[in-house]
Amino acid sequence: MAACAAVFYSTIALAADDAFDPETGLRIHHYTDPVPTTVPGGVTLDTAGVVDLLQSTPDLVLLDVLSINDVRYDELDGSWPDAPLRDNIPGSLWLPNVGYGRPAEDMRTYLLETMTEAVSGDLSKPILVYCIADCWMGWNAVQHLANADFKTVYWYPDGTDGWAAANLPLEVSEPVPVNVD
Repeated sequence: MAACAAVFYSTIALAADDAFDPETGLRIHHYTDPVPTTVPGGVTLDTAGVVDLLQSTPDLVLLDVLSINDVRYDELDGSWPDAPLRDNIPGSLWLPNVGYGRPAEDMRTYLLETMTEAVSGDLSKPILVYCIADCWMGWNAVQHLANADFKTVYWYPDGTDGWAAANLPLEVSEPVPVNVD
């Protein structure tokens, strides 16, 4: 019986390890799962911390990275015609599908070009990354930005779920178009 238990728990540990890229440490599947309390390359904030940051940092860029399953942008104009509307923290940019652990090159370019433009080329300007609660997309996206030399990256792991639970305002948004030129 003990041998069976050891094999069972070893299998669980292996399955958990398979959720992460062995080279980068980024989450590569099972993106909706409990997240850690910290993220490499970023500062973790709770709802009160985000409210304080918004009040004290007028040039803060808000980035929602919630993915859209089975939806792709239009390769002719970059729009997301099949994307559902999304409630976001007011003033946010929504860049879907950029928080994967192994993003497609077009999505990596979309993230880095859009955020470089959003901070007017100043990689020290602050960015707050979020998604929904228990979503690894934000955790990954923080690291994508930090690895691309963005200097001041915050992570709000409770995302729009935490924001709504605190009865703070949300606004309907659509994804930022992809630059297809």
